[in-house]
Amino acid sequence: MSPRIADIAKAASVSPSSVSLILNNKGGISAEVRQKVIRIAQEMGYKAAPGEQYRMINENITIKLLKIAKHGHIVNERHNAFITEYMEGIEDGVRKRHYKLEVSFFNKVPVEEIIEGQKDSTVDGLIVLGTELNAHELAFFSELKQPIVFIDTYFPLSIYDCIDMDNVDGVFKAIQYLYKNGHRNISLVKSNFETRNFRMREYGFREAMEYFSLPIQEKLISAVDPTFDGAMNDMGKYLDKSGSLPSALFCMNDIIAHGCIRAMRGRGIKIPEDVSIIGFDDLPSSSLSEPPLTTIRVSTQRIGMRAVEKLSERIIDHSEEVPENILISGRLIVRESVGKI
Repeated sequence: MSPRIADIAKAASVSPSSVSLILNNKGGISAEVRQKVIRIAQEMGYKAAPGEQYRMINENITIKLLKIAKHGHIVNERHNAFITEYMEGIEDGVRKRHYKLEVSFFNKVPVEEIIEGQKDSTVDGLIVLGTELNAHELAFFSELKQPIVFIDTYFPLSIYDCIDMDNVDGVFKAIQYLYKNGHRNISLVKSNFETRNFRMREYGFREAMEYFSLPIQEKLISAVDPTFDGAMNDMGKYLDKSGSLPSALFCMNDIIAHGCIRAMRGRGIKIPEDVSIIGFDDLPSSSLSEPPLTTIRVSTQRIGMRAVEKLSERIIDHSEEVPENILISGRLIVRESVGKI
């Protein structure tokens, strides 16, 4: 015999009206209470009556991760460890809720084609790795009916929830560390492929330099390809042409930093004796490089878990809430690539 709403309300310590709202998939109830009531209803053997729209928090829900490498200059094999940590966070969130998880990887496939292939999907929600996506491409996703959460990027005016690292905060920590070590002549090695994260890191660099009253020497800012080989070759060309370096470089990410270090070592430039270098991401290779790289560690697993939490809220509660841009801070990892002045 199916328990009554009053029985479920008593067991969950909520009002019968709250239980009714939850079982009929209505808004006005927090995600935490909603999940608690649905779990108790399931445990008590509640059977939905005809017309009820409630959805259990269990293996009946499937979410899909779309890993999109639009051009592969950032999402590539050297970044796999970084993406794997996102995956671990997502898998932890899925396992906690007894969801099912599907993963699809798209390499150099047009976004319109990816969307077309998802139109008949029966999954309940999507998490999209948006690293290489541009803001205008989000409009294509409006053709899909499922709730969507983007990770590794965020966009102003977005109609979707986005979970990303706090790029500006991370860059401030990097520049502050260089400043504390006596560096006043600091420059930037940026990517010649633009992403939202890279734009925010350049913005953070300029803001941090102004905050610490440090001059920005535009002629010393270099733009390189964000792949290892590309960064090594482009930095080599820069060194051969310019020859001048500041006392410290902030590199947009660890891969760029590794490529720059290789180019400098090939020309007899010592790290950190001649120039200090700091990266961003804390890839596993950064602790093994020569010298080990000082960098900003991104809370990738937390971002993955938070994406599942937010997507779960959207699946359970279909009320018209405003989207959220959620930024999660990282932390400075001190190694040997930065010297004192």
